Amino acid sequence: MSKRPVIGVTVDSMDDAPRYMSTYTYAEAVERAGGLPILLPFRVDVSLVPRYVDLCDGLLFTGGNDLDPALYCKEGWHPKAVKVEPARQSFEMALITEVERRRMPTLGVCFGSQLINVYRGGSLIQFLPDEKKDIEHRCLDRNAPPRHPVSVDTESQLGRAIGKREVSVNTYHKQAIRQIGRGLRVVATAPDGVVEGYEDPTFPLLAAVQWHPERLLGEPEHLAPFKLLVEKAAEAAKR
Repeated sequence: MSKRPVIGVTVDSMDDAPRYMSTYTYAEAVERAGGLPILLPFRVDVSLVPRYVDLCDGLLFTGGNDLDPALYCKEGWHPKAVKVEPARQSFEMALITEVERRRMPTLGVCFGSQLINVYRGGSLIQFLPDEKKDIEHRCLDRNAPPRHPVSVDTESQLGRAIGKREVSVNTYHKQAIRQIGRGLRVVATAPDGVVEGYEDPTFPLLAAVQWHPERLLGEPEHLAPFKLLVEKAAEAAKR
C-alpha cells in the first residue's frame, strides 16, 4: 500500500460539555480522497503549533461557530452570533499563520473559509438574512437542508477539480465573506452573489468553500475538493 499523505483536521467543541467534537464526515472525506486524517486538538499551548504542523502534509480547516468581529470590523457581536470558543480561534489563527509560512496545501470549509479570509485581511457579513433575502443560506430544518446552485470558474484549481460550471450545494451558514482577503480570488458564487469559493492562485493549494462538501460525498463533485487537497499534499510530501 502506498503511503497516504497526512491531513491535519481541525476540531470543534461541544456546546454543553468539555469535549472536542468532529463530525465523522470530515475524516471520512479525507480517507475516501486517499489521505490519512488526524484530528488536531486546540486546547494546547500555541507554541506547539509548529510541531503539530510537522506531522502533516496538508491541512483541513473545518466548520464551526462565529469569529470575533473585532478581527475584521469595528462592530460588536451581532445578536444572532454564536461565538466560537476563544481557544479554538487562537489556535487556528496560529495554525494558518504557520501553514501559510510553509505554503502547505490547505482547504477551508465553512468556518474554515471565513477564518482564512479574515486572516488574509478580509471581512465577513455577520448575519446574512440582514442583507441577502433571495436565498436562505441557513439550515432551519436539519432533516431537510436546503440546496442551491453555485457557479464555478472552471479555469481555477477548484473548478478544474470539480469539473463542472455549476454545482448544487448544501447550505448551513448564517455568515459569509463580505470583502475578499489579500491575494485571494473568488472562484465560486451563489446566484445572490454570496462568495462560495476562493483560492490563492500563487500557492500549491490555498482554497476554501463556504458549503459543506463533506456531507455530500456520494456526489463526485463534492468529494473533488478533498481529492485536490490530498493530491497536492502528496506532491508536497515528495519534495
